[in-house]
Amino acid sequence: MLNKLMGDYVAVKELYQSKNFIPDANSTLRLTFGNIKGYSPVDATYMKPFTTLAGIIQKGNLGEADFEYPAEIKTAWENKNFGPYIKKELNDVPVNMLYNMDTTGGNSGSPIMNAYGELIGVNFDRSYDATINDFAWNDSYSRSIGVDIRYVLWVADKIDNAQFILKEMGI
Repeated sequence: MLNKLMGDYVAVKELYQSKNFIPDANSTLRLTFGNIKGYSPVDATYMKPFTTLAGIIQKGNLGEADFEYPAEIKTAWENKNFGPYIKKELNDVPVNMLYNMDTTGGNSGSPIMNAYGELIGVNFDRSYDATINDFAWNDSYSRSIGVDIRYVLWVADKIDNAQFILKEMGI
């Protein structure tokens, strides 16, 4: 019954919204493309496309419970124990990335792949400025946020000593 009603709902929505109608593709495979890209939400402010381990340490130094992290992270960072997970341009391990993709509720956990089909991250949020995306998308401020896969692998390897998982994955 719900499937029939959903079809009717979409048909009415299409008639009502006319040219502005974008079909809902929930429960279907969707592919889209974009770029890793920072943005400037307000004057004199720029959100870089990558956050790093240094940022985790900086926030942890604030003494706020939301930014606490295991001591092993700071030790590994201070010792520059980055392994193959370093991003040379940052001289650090990238943690999160911003990209100009239009994601919405339900996209959390979606893979982020590069042009070669390689997993480079996992989507988990969108920037505060992009919460309007359900109604309007704009390349100048609409950004999604994903955890960089290098950080995930770094934590598995250097913090959790889960090399057996990396080996099982062929990494």
